[in-house]
Amino acid sequence: MNYLKHYNMLMERSRYRVLEGYVEKHHIVPRCLGGTNDTTNIAVLTPEEHFLAHQLLVKIYPNSPPLVNAAVIMTTHHTEHRANNKLFGWLRRRASTYRKEWLKENGHPKGFLGKNHKLEDIDRITVGIKQYATEKRIPIYAYNLDGTLYKKYESMIECAEDLKTNASNVKYTAEGKFTHCKGKQIRYDYVEHMPPRTSRLAGVKKYDYVCPHCNKEGRGPAMKRFHFDKCKMKQIL
Repeated sequence: MNYLKHYNMLMERSRYRVLEGYVEKHHIVPRCLGGTNDTTNIAVLTPEEHFLAHQLLVKIYPNSPPLVNAAVIMTTHHTEHRANNKLFGWLRRRASTYRKEWLKENGHPKGFLGKNHKLEDIDRITVGIKQYATEKRIPIYAYNLDGTLYKKYESMIECAEDLKTNASNVKYTAEGKFTHCKGKQIRYDYVEHMPPRTSRLAGVKKYDYVCPHCNKEGRGPAMKRFHFDKCKMKQIL
């Protein structure tokens, strides 16, 4: 299959139409490949098309880590089921609607309701964050759940790449906000005797809860708290 041809067709189709409802902006030439924020390099897509565009980019550039990571983030879901185009589109639309309703009721915490960052400010913030993460090389110690030392890392980035997670999870675990990350206890300082800790998922079956109305399976208290009372099958019955 000619993935580049299909990608170009998708981008070209976006130029001659007007979409209503929730849309997403996409860099035609990705930023990691030298693309800019110029309007000529921005395509307006539906969330399903946006998901498809990133899948095509991975097919075209299979050895580009930033493009692969972007596609992986789009497929991430709290269950073990991989997201597809329709599921991804529905989730993005629902998240957008909920965010707008919440902001109208509570207001933006930093007063940005109805405002947008300028593109040059976004570039400046992004560069600053990446530079900070690269230069801030704080040693990180990772321990197994049984308390034994697993490995010492020279930075949060190195630890995140080895554990296949992001630097934020490493940071929050080291600060004590998370108990463990990817089955590892993480600390800034070396501890000779780390107390053992048992994962809350140890010995837990694949799904904790099953909806009595639609038989949907899920894990965690959020499934029990929010889905059961709002199940569409319950409303129909």
